[in-house]
Amino acid sequence: MAIVIGSNFGYTVLAAVGITLQCLATAMSVTGARKKYNVNYPDNGGGRYSDKVSDEDWVAFNNIKRTSDNYLEQVGMVLVALVLAGLYQPKLAASFGATYMLGRFAYARGYVAGGADKRIYGAPIMGVSFLALVITAGYNAVTTTILA
Repeated sequence: MAIVIGSNFGYTVLAAVGITLQCLATAMSVTGARKKYNVNYPDNGGGRYSDKVSDEDWVAFNNIKRTSDNYLEQVGMVLVALVLAGLYQPKLAASFGATYMLGRFAYARGYVAGGADKRIYGAPIMGVSFLALVITAGYNAVTTTILA
């Protein structure tokens, strides 16, 4: 079976662009936190510059940094799964992508406001959305190749 990329694939592209912009905004928040808490480059929160900030500011900076790091750790896998699922079911994939973004937003807001314990509000939403993308891509790949 040939995969025909129809106009509905634009929904998948919009979701991918949204995820990319959200990831960029999360990374940019670290730049703002560096200035606010005076943690200069190349310090990632555990070096000489961070030794000069209060414990409270160190935790606040690292909560922001960790949300960005976590996004960067996952964004590649999420975008690949989104595009692969979108080749078969673009609107469904885009809806899972949008749900992932909502989960990612809740994760970051919780983590920044209350530390690692508060990320729980968004983590399950992100996890289920990502798993749904992987299952959608895998299922469609198997049914159009092995089971075809």
